[in-house]
Amino acid sequence: MPPRKVATATPTREAVFQAAARLFSARGFDGVSVDDIAEAAGVNKAMIYYHFADKLTLYRTVVADMLRVVAERVNAIADERAAPAAKIARFIETFVRHADDRPWFPPMMMREISEGAPHLDIDTLANIRNVFLGFGRILKEGEAAGVFRKIHPVLAYTSIIGPLIMNAARERVAAQPGRQNLPMLVAISHDDLIAHGQETARRMLATDYPGPQKAQRK
Repeated sequence: MPPRKVATATPTREAVFQAAARLFSARGFDGVSVDDIAEAAGVNKAMIYYHFADKLTLYRTVVADMLRVVAERVNAIADERAAPAAKIARFIETFVRHADDRPWFPPMMMREISEGAPHLDIDTLANIRNVFLGFGRILKEGEAAGVFRKIHPVLAYTSIIGPLIMNAARERVAAQPGRQNLPMLVAISHDDLIAHGQETARRMLATDYPGPQKAQRK
């Protein structure tokens, strides 16, 4: 049997990729069929299998694409000759702008994480590790320089990324008809979101951060 031909980047492959990303983001892995993707991409189903082995491979390709780009950007920030506080600020902006470029990123990751990442293999998950390691490098640099307090990197990471992902989910709810006037669903510019995230991170990582206050005993 001849070896499978390696598909290169083509307009057809990109159309399939974009259609799959939109559908997986809206319906999840189980809610999308290969026929759905073919129809949305405007291609014959056989073309999907020409570029991707199966639906799971296509799904993982979409997830890996967004994580790989984030990992590359975060580690490039960590390598910069800049103050740790400036790097954290860039880290936050990178996440928000990445979601602007790839709007399917937050909902797909939220769904996968909440379900225990059942569709992701070790190679795909390695990209998440690379994002976290890049963030950790920035954190350690700040601690070594005496400008960040010592904090568990997982807690710092989730405290910074969590609100950004939740806001993306909030925006997704607000996009539904008839919901824009609800107080929690008002429009917030991403410039304001970035500025708020940066200020929150600055306060949280500051060496004079008071930490959680213990409840007063009566």
